[in-house]
Amino acid sequence: MPSRLDDETDFEELAARVRTQSQQAPGSDTERVTIRSLEGVSSDTLENLLEAAESEHLEPGELVFVLSRANAELLCEREFDIDDVAELEEVLGRRVRVEGEMPDDTILLLHPEAVEGETLVEPEAIACGIVGSDEP
Repeated sequence: MPSRLDDETDFEELAARVRTQSQQAPGSDTERVTIRSLEGVSSDTLENLLEAAESEHLEPGELVFVLSRANAELLCEREFDIDDVAELEEVLGRRVRVEGEMPDDTILLLHPEAVEGETLVEPEAIACGIVGSDEP
């Protein structure tokens, strides 16, 4: 089945919808996005987000990280053994997609079929990391 996360996806809008959906869901029986606050951008914080997603009922091998260009560059600068996105994928054991429109304060981890464009098809297959102030 082809990915519903495609070149036409507006990642700024998708990130906004993920964050809004999660705010509306507490206290309801609505399927919801897993949200975690992240202190900064590092392979450790991405691992924490991955653990939060895996504790739910997601297929871990299928999940993809979606990062802004700035966050991908930060990770490569900070991690002494990571030079590029391919090495980052190796360290995380997941595909990493870098998107220019992705907000710097949001990191998504999702199943490629959990969204269709900017529509949340399966919110329970999406984890969102909200990045706090990240001073280098």
